[in-house]
Amino acid sequence: MNERKIVWLLSSEGILDQSGNLIPDTPFGESSVIAGGVGQDCLAVIVDSHDVWTFFSGTWQQITSADVSLNCLCWTADNRLLVGTEGARLAWVANRDLHFIDGFDSIAEREFWKTPWGGPPDVRSLAVAVDGAIYANIHVGWIACSRDAGGTWQVLREGLEMDVHQVATHLSNPSQVIAATASGFYLSDDYGHTFACQSDGMSYYYQRACACFADEDIYLVSTSRGPHGCAEAQLFRSENAGRDWGLVEGLPENIDKNIDTFQIIIVDGACALVIIEDNILYETSDWGMTWDKVGEDYPRLFGALVL
Repeated sequence: MNERKIVWLLSSEGILDQSGNLIPDTPFGESSVIAGGVGQDCLAVIVDSHDVWTFFSGTWQQITSADVSLNCLCWTADNRLLVGTEGARLAWVANRDLHFIDGFDSIAEREFWKTPWGGPPDVRSLAVAVDGAIYANIHVGWIACSRDAGGTWQVLREGLEMDVHQVATHLSNPSQVIAATASGFYLSDDYGHTFACQSDGMSYYYQRACACFADEDIYLVSTSRGPHGCAEAQLFRSENAGRDWGLVEGLPENIDKNIDTFQIIIVDGACALVIIEDNILYETSDWGMTWDKVGEDYPRLFGALVL
């Protein structure tokens, strides 16, 4: 991997290095760290689904403990911390509390949001484009977008599958927004106003994770037979912005579990990581064409932070 970047693995037993060792001096120790994000000069993680901790200038600080379950977070372009919660809500984290966003709560399409099992919807993933636009993936309920730093929100649904599992943005081209969904890979090249399904060449169309390399139109997406049973998960790669897809080389042929939301991690340049079976880590240094095993038998891995 690129030596300039440090990777911290987010796991059910704390934050680990790639050798599986617990990062020293983390005050929450072996608690479950389910999600995180890196800001301009600070990082944040969600611990035990309710607590948010930040790491700044070598010091950890718990900045809030919420009554609701927290699913994901991101740092916005103005370096504010945004969290997505159960019940499909968004909140700013400030002054040791959650400040829920009225403009998001009042989205008209909220009445259509649901889950496949009949429970309340969630905000499943968040992404911030290089132009500052914020994208929130509602499961199940398309993608919501704010172009004014979280003040107002609109649902992006034209051409898009409703059941989105992860939203991501091109790391240098803000017009391109991508989504891994229950029925294929969807791409927008007009800032999310319209989407098109682009899954030619894939064995299956159920997807949980997607990512894009910086400065390249090279995408990665996970696919599988479906949400239950033996998933037979695979990782596909496109080098022409999703028009054609090919199966990557180096991963096992039979992957039982889905490659889940946040389990594809872009590191730097041509380097990326993927988590398979929830506890095995692979890496690539050639834009995702070939993959090599880094380690296995980790605790459950949810994702990673690139420092």
